[in-house]
Amino acid sequence: MAKFKPYQAGQPHLLPPSLEDYVPKGHLARVVYEAVERLDTRAIEEKYSEKGQHTYHPKVLLKLLFYGYATGVRSGRKIATRCESDTAYMYLGETYQPDFRTINDFRKNHLREIENFFVEVVRLCQELGMVKAGSISIDGTKMRANAAARRSRTKEGYEKWEKKIEEQIRGMLREAEETDAAEDREYGDTRGDEIPKELHEKEQLRKKIQEAYQRIQHEKEKRNLTDGDSRFMKDGQGKIKPGYNCQIAVTDAQVIVAADVVMEPNDRKQLMPMLHHAQETTGEKVTEVLADSGYANYDTYEALEQEEITGYIPDQYFAQKNHGVYDAPDKRYHRENFRYDAAQDVYWCPEGKVLRLYKERDSDDGVVKRKQWIYKGSACGTCPKRAQCTTARYRTLAREKREECQERMRVRLVSAEGKQRYGKRLFTVEPIFGHLKKNLGYRDFLLRSIEKVRGEFKLMCIGYNLMKYWHRKVAMAAG
Repeated sequence: MAKFKPYQAGQPHLLPPSLEDYVPKGHLARVVYEAVERLDTRAIEEKYSEKGQHTYHPKVLLKLLFYGYATGVRSGRKIATRCESDTAYMYLGETYQPDFRTINDFRKNHLREIENFFVEVVRLCQELGMVKAGSISIDGTKMRANAAARRSRTKEGYEKWEKKIEEQIRGMLREAEETDAAEDREYGDTRGDEIPKELHEKEQLRKKIQEAYQRIQHEKEKRNLTDGDSRFMKDGQGKIKPGYNCQIAVTDAQVIVAADVVMEPNDRKQLMPMLHHAQETTGEKVTEVLADSGYANYDTYEALEQEEITGYIPDQYFAQKNHGVYDAPDKRYHRENFRYDAAQDVYWCPEGKVLRLYKERDSDDGVVKRKQWIYKGSACGTCPKRAQCTTARYRTLAREKREECQERMRVRLVSAEGKQRYGKRLFTVEPIFGHLKKNLGYRDFLLRSIEKVRGEFKLMCIGYNLMKYWHRKVAMAAG
């Protein structure tokens, strides 16, 4: 009795095998294939001419890119290699083997159209009931730019760098002239028009430096030579490097319905634009939004109330106050321990003394708008605790004219329903960045410039949404 199945090394097939047989039913590759087949790719197709050599159909390359980004393979070289040996890629690529330059060029040249496909993929998820935009969670994370920190300079730094490069170029030219003269004496006439490779590279570097210098004529912060749109940001490990701020808005079913990349390091101004993007993508009204304290500011609170959207967004002092931080003896005279009396329009200090309305103050520094009432104490001069409370003659407090919006937000957050609603963020938006960065390794960008980086981030989000779409289809098939 034979112990093994027939050993068929080198056995030819009577019929060529079908790739359909090598990709199981319910496989992610089949879902990606199906999704891309439903996309309208005419905008890309119209860019190509009928003249010259025929190229790959856009849907072939889109399938490879979407599947690659869904599974953590985004390098053009790696995708091209898998087209030769991985049956899922062979199935999606219809056995074609595009080289890595073709894949990379396609991605780079059609980013605008790829961004539009993000909306179409969200609509596919919507068909399966995964997108109900009534409630969304918003969050952001930093991703490193494709740029080295050492190639960043201020305006003055670029001036010094250019001078240094010019000195090196002059030195190389002198050396070249001396070499030419020596060769003339030894060998006679030579062409003398050869440009040393190193000199050419220095000239190119000087040109880039001059362009970067022109861009930051009126700026004080550093700009990177390699990717001038990137900004210095602190990443999750506390390191400050050139990077971008990536934003997403997510439904309760963890579908990304809005995605963007911005150059601002903080999230203060990002909530309302992301909320509006989510509404445009889904065609549905957002009625509830959850976000962390990085998004908290009076402008946002006011805008949410004007648009009748319920927000759960703690301010920076809220969590500390709830955890008793301001109950410590050295925090006794923190602003949070001054009680506002709305009936009398006064503040009461921890020692029971009153601060009355003193003046109004409105300001706008281009970053933060302030509309404030200033309250000032009148009995500070005789208070034995004054030295612990203020270094000024009288203690003053600034109350935002929109502070009632923040107070209403706090009341909502401390309610039983508010705690339950805000707790959803732990299971909706926060795990997504963990998956993208930890599981798929998307901690940095391959492309450069804000426009291209936005397109690449949309590819990451398309890949993620297709994974969610796949999981839902598998669950539905299982009954």
